[in-house]
Amino acid sequence: MPLFLRGRGGQTLAAFVAYVALTIAMTWPVARGLARDVPSDLGDSLFIMWTMAWTSEALVAMASGTMGFAEFWHGNIFYPSPLSLTFSEHLIPQALQGLPVYLATGNVLLTYNVVFLASFALSGLGMFLLTRELTGSPRVAFVAGLFYAFAPYRFGQLPHLQMLSSQWMPLALVGFRRYFDSGRLAALAGGVAALILQGLSTGYYLFYFAPVMAGYVLWEITVRGLLRHWPTWAAMAAAATVTIGVTLPFLLPYLEARAVFGFTRPYDEVLRLSADLAAYVNAPEILRFWGGRLDSRRQPEGDLFLGAIPLALGLAALAQWCWQAWRAGRLPVTGRAPARGPRVLLALTAACLAAAVLIALTGGFSGNILGITIRMTSAVRALTAAGACLGLAFWSSPRLRAAVRAHPGELTPFLAAALVFAVMMSLGPVPRVNGVRLSGVSLYAMFFDWVPGYDGLRVPARFAMIAAAMLAPLAAYALAPLARRGLAGTLTLGLIGTLFLAESYAVPLPVNVNWAMGSRYAMAWDRVYRLNDGPLAYRHLLAMPDETVVLELPFGDEAWDLRYVYYAGLHGKRIVNGYSGYFPDGYRARAARLSAIWTNREAAWTAITTSGATHVLVHVGGFREQEGPAIASWLQSQGARITAGFDDGDLLFALPH
Repeated sequence: MPLFLRGRGGQTLAAFVAYVALTIAMTWPVARGLARDVPSDLGDSLFIMWTMAWTSEALVAMASGTMGFAEFWHGNIFYPSPLSLTFSEHLIPQALQGLPVYLATGNVLLTYNVVFLASFALSGLGMFLLTRELTGSPRVAFVAGLFYAFAPYRFGQLPHLQMLSSQWMPLALVGFRRYFDSGRLAALAGGVAALILQGLSTGYYLFYFAPVMAGYVLWEITVRGLLRHWPTWAAMAAAATVTIGVTLPFLLPYLEARAVFGFTRPYDEVLRLSADLAAYVNAPEILRFWGGRLDSRRQPEGDLFLGAIPLALGLAALAQWCWQAWRAGRLPVTGRAPARGPRVLLALTAACLAAAVLIALTGGFSGNILGITIRMTSAVRALTAAGACLGLAFWSSPRLRAAVRAHPGELTPFLAAALVFAVMMSLGPVPRVNGVRLSGVSLYAMFFDWVPGYDGLRVPARFAMIAAAMLAPLAAYALAPLARRGLAGTLTLGLIGTLFLAESYAVPLPVNVNWAMGSRYAMAWDRVYRLNDGPLAYRHLLAMPDETVVLELPFGDEAWDLRYVYYAGLHGKRIVNGYSGYFPDGYRARAARLSAIWTNREAAWTAITTSGATHVLVHVGGFREQEGPAIASWLQSQGARITAGFDDGDLLFALPH
């Protein structure tokens, strides 16, 4: 082995290089069109590129003192609405990752694609570091990194860079784990930094990962006997204070926007974007093996399959831990046989867990058996009963308590519990399986009602990425014995990793897929480009005065508005159009008036003149038949003046003062 690959640093470097190579292969042909293609569709990806361009330019401006932090939140879309950046994610960590590429090239497509690919490789590396910390085996850790980096669920989230940016979760756990192992504050500082970066990458992980991280800290403190160790509590309090202190300034503008616009997610929308439990056996359509086989129930954000191999290994790891813990916890028996009570309680625990699984898969059972009415319809109650039986078993059995103490560094119980928590939370406020409501207490509903911030998140199904972060290291525990079997173990690990990659194989990934929003307007441009290669009008806008405000027609069609938003990140002028997670008051009403120009021309003209725009840019080719030239004539009849015409047919009008 080369000298530079020896030791932990060499292992890490080799793993990262391998993850980069596999990322290129598993996402092909993205790397081939790195500077020109958009992975997946021309939808949310274009909005994310605008966000990255705006944030990158703002970071440079704030560093030079030409922009204040308060100004940063007023993006150049949805004019004249303030705080338009707060309508969705700010993506500061992603912009910082891509900033060197952006400053060197000015190409936001290239910048986006570099960060997109890095999210896969860095997620693999983060899980590699965590799992190596837990198992001590770099070979097992590498396979666990594959489970996380290329989880099938990720291939259903390709347009959502913020959801793909999940690398900081395992890195946060690495830092805290090293602190609990060694007491080194430097490790804790690294964990806190990763936790902050994960929270700033997307509000979903800020709120969804926080309870899991808090649970992990409490687990470590409890099993290591640190409940009365005040230095540990002081360190955790300091970590929480720093995390909140750094994150809070980035939350306050969102609170201000909420106060100004009243932004919350409608309850019905949250229900619609909650997962059905059956979604965990639904795979993204683009997967070559599972896509056509696990597709029984399609729904928005409903492809939550995490891989058959990791799921099987996770179950094996849990069974393996239970057996080893029971054997390790044997106590000498003096004069009397072991109590049967804990055994009965453990059997009841297993029965309740089995009942919960059956209820979840079948919707429950209600009927008469031998004249006795039996009703099993609540998976939540079955899980609650299982937890109660397990708690009683541990309370009544020194043998079981000794079993847990025998392996204080073993995370299998925590990972399994966190995995169940994430799955239950992904089901949203009204848990369902195959469309049938699961009766019982809804865990997510309690968070939605009582934890600030949860009512601003509309997709509980995205808890699936938290589940993936728990499943990968859990599955690694089942693989750990293979690390002790020499060449045979290595070959077996290689085979398992290869089979998993076959599960997640989706090559060639779709690129530049166009959105078709309806028949009102012509199909939006099928590509986006760098500014110098894009529509001529945007190069013209670049040279116009800073006070220029543009309203673009067609207006209100999401496919067209996404193009306008993307190019607004390049030319930098303010536009009335916009696209985001929220829309400001009056935007949809303006869109309705401008989509029905011929029905009420006076209302349409008022919608333009009250928008604050100084110019109207008409994309004549965006309209069907002769409507584009007719709209140009109508604008002239209202006093608008053509200031520029372009070879592609676009017309720029100056509005009368």
